[in-house]
Amino acid sequence: LAAGAWAVPLAARAAPLPIIDMHLHAHPLAFYGSPPPQVCAGDQMIAWPAADPRDFQIQPLFGCPRPLAAPATDAAVLAQTLEILERRNIYAVTSGPLEMVTRWRAAAPGRILPAISFLTSDGPPDASTVAVLRRQFAQGRFAVFAEIGAQYRGMAPDDPSLEPFYALAEELDIPVGIHMGVGPPGAPYWSDPKYRARLGDPLLLEDLLVRHPKLRLYVMHAGWPLTDHMIALMFSHPQVYVDVSCDDWDQPRAEFHRELRRLVEAGYGKRIMFGSDQMVWPQTIELAIRTIEAADFLTTAQKRDIFHDNAARFLRLTGAGFTSLTAGRHDKTVTIGP
Repeated sequence: LAAGAWAVPLAARAAPLPIIDMHLHAHPLAFYGSPPPQVCAGDQMIAWPAADPRDFQIQPLFGCPRPLAAPATDAAVLAQTLEILERRNIYAVTSGPLEMVTRWRAAAPGRILPAISFLTSDGPPDASTVAVLRRQFAQGRFAVFAEIGAQYRGMAPDDPSLEPFYALAEELDIPVGIHMGVGPPGAPYWSDPKYRARLGDPLLLEDLLVRHPKLRLYVMHAGWPLTDHMIALMFSHPQVYVDVSCDDWDQPRAEFHRELRRLVEAGYGKRIMFGSDQMVWPQTIELAIRTIEAADFLTTAQKRDIFHDNAARFLRLTGAGFTSLTAGRHDKTVTIGP
């Protein structure tokens, strides 16, 4: 490099094009165990081993040559996550315990769009929670219902106990992100006893969508591995979007690229949104980005759709930036920029 090249002020250098992460978590480390398990990246050609039921061990299911470890403290998770968001110009729909999401948002008010789930315990949600959520939304404490993990509770996504919450989301035009697809490997045997794979079928959303035609809904993880069912749902219900979170870093890269290519070639490239599903492993954000960047079957324009433009449309963003949807006003079209 010429010596003068180093003289260009940092502020004058072009920032990376913005990315919207539709699926990021603000969770304490203890939420995932003490300590949290190491995880594997799909670019290491993961093979899912068999488990002997006589001696069921979970950690071998995460086996790979270079496993990813979580930082040692909650503060380190936050610091490392925010460093990546700033450096890569990422804005994140962030869910978790509301108090923790609020702290993260205070640490990076222009980067964090707060989200909340109405499923916070093993049983069905208390109907009285609707009034609490209505008040919190009016106060600007959250902007998205996510991640709705009915599948982890052994519930279908259209369980009658959830109906008041979907009605509230439709009434107030709150976007809803719902988990459909796989969870941790071997989930029913260690992390989520009520988890059932069959409850991740995207077609279980059909009656819900018909009852609430104005509901803004995106399917997290694109319902993988039931991609054909996901396509059937998107064909019949053109308001539905997907994110490809977690699939884009924890599945074998070839498998994820098959899923992504299938969705794009079926005609749904304008309804696929980037997500990392960063939990307590911040490095997975950049792994997810690199996996999509490496998809040589996508054009540059298609990658921009996935990384930013589709989510901006789904969230009804205006302007060039991304600050808060939650300043006490919730217009149909909003600006979330500095």
